[in-house]
Amino acid sequence: MTLIASHRGGTHLWPENTRLAFSNTAKLDVDLVEFDVHQTRDNRIVVHHDALIDRMTDGKGAIADFSYDELMRHIVIGSGGETIPTLAETIDIFGPSAIDLRLEIKTKPDGKAYDGMEGRIADELLASDMLGRTMVTSFSLSRLEAFGMALDERDLNVGELLGFVFLCSPQTVAQLGWEGILAALGRFGVRDIALRADTIDVEVIDLFGRNGVTVHGWAAHTSEAARAMFRLGVASFTTDRPDLAIAAKHG
Repeated sequence: MTLIASHRGGTHLWPENTRLAFSNTAKLDVDLVEFDVHQTRDNRIVVHHDALIDRMTDGKGAIADFSYDELMRHIVIGSGGETIPTLAETIDIFGPSAIDLRLEIKTKPDGKAYDGMEGRIADELLASDMLGRTMVTSFSLSRLEAFGMALDERDLNVGELLGFVFLCSPQTVAQLGWEGILAALGRFGVRDIALRADTIDVEVIDLFGRNGVTVHGWAAHTSEAARAMFRLGVASFTTDRPDLAIAAKHG
């Protein structure tokens, strides 16, 4: 079955990664909500796409440079006065629902890791009993490796997760080629890959399938793209228009 993930809570429907978007997504017939996590200076895990708050709020600067209280002084544009939500608040919205989490681990503006963030994410998922309902993703294999190590330190493993997915950009495909990507996945012990929707075809699905790798999609934002994801049988895909994906599923 192909799962629908509301990307950032439905970016083309509501302000991305907000409580408004998440509350509305929780009412939809989707399987997953996709969102991104960063860490404040005082080690709070917050949900925001960019490492900087410039694009989506009335403030400027890197999340890593704000304390949580300082960050809460800034309002998300178009949200009706909302601040950036925490991971815990996001879990509170979806925990009682049937919608699972597709969490993307982000990095600082310079691409460096947040110190200890993967362990804190793991602890919040464990404390809320959401670990088994979470698909952990990243464009960085080293961040996935760090999350796996955090689970190992807690006597758990990535098999406890709903999914453990490397997000692979077309640029990475161009640099490494499919064989290079397969080799990298093998080195890091990752068996799920997410590719941009318009780069997935039957041959790609077959290639990864023969190598024991499950294919997911991202950026399937139109009805046509959503229909292609269902036709190809990807494991899951993200979309900025979950309404169109739902219609494609039932159409």
